[in-house]
Amino acid sequence: MLLAKDVVAVENDLVCVLEQIPGTKAEKQAYFQSRGIKVPRTNYDSMWGVLTERLHHSGVAQSVFECLQAHMPDRLRELLRIAARGKAVDLRANEPAIVWDFFFQNGHLRRVGELFLEHRPAHRGRPSRPVTAAVAVQTQKPYEIALSFAGEDRIFVEAVAKALRERGVKVFYDAFEQVTILGKDLTAHLADVYGKLADFCAMFVSCHYARKAWPDFERQHAQARALAEKREYILPVRLDDSEVLGLSPTIAYLDARIKSAGQVAEILFQKIRQR
Repeated sequence: MLLAKDVVAVENDLVCVLEQIPGTKAEKQAYFQSRGIKVPRTNYDSMWGVLTERLHHSGVAQSVFECLQAHMPDRLRELLRIAARGKAVDLRANEPAIVWDFFFQNGHLRRVGELFLEHRPAHRGRPSRPVTAAVAVQTQKPYEIALSFAGEDRIFVEAVAKALRERGVKVFYDAFEQVTILGKDLTAHLADVYGKLADFCAMFVSCHYARKAWPDFERQHAQARALAEKREYILPVRLDDSEVLGLSPTIAYLDARIKSAGQVAEILFQKIRQR
């Protein structure tokens, strides 16, 4: 009998999908038992990355997708038909959780959704259409990007932060983190965020940024990280021509004076997802 824990991919990821479709846990367990697959009853929460990488190598994919096909919500079925034609979909805020599990927030198909389409009976025996997909970045860090800015520039930065979050980016923006940072020593926490916990730092350069203490603190930790990694960790976004200590004038930057917050967010998104 194939054990979920032996293939890792099924132990956590698979059962999270099944939690979104009809049937009790016992019924779901029985379904997989009948196909020689033992799925643990615990630890159902953290999942998608390993499933995407290993599901199709585990011998489990067909059974998983057969079960999903049989119980799929009509809305998900409709969206998958659109995605199978290589088109992006428009997701609604109130979509069922399983829909968000299959799609990024920018409307492109996840890799696990591609695997599902490849295993559909309708696709067997004939070439499938190419599917436009935004591939998730597998990062070990809590944040894909941290935003460093002065409070006076918050209106523009918040618009960028929201646009990044709408694209499915794990972004550190202080207003999104009020519960997380409550009660913490901010000097230690922010040192970790800008020095260790993000893949990139977007630095919003302005006259306010150049003269204020907290942005300077964030800058020091971001620059130390950039120096240690010897790569383009800091992504400057210029709001004016102010000089910032330690930031070379030869570094390529985004000019927010001629770009909207949405345009800045899209370029940042492409940068952090290009790896």
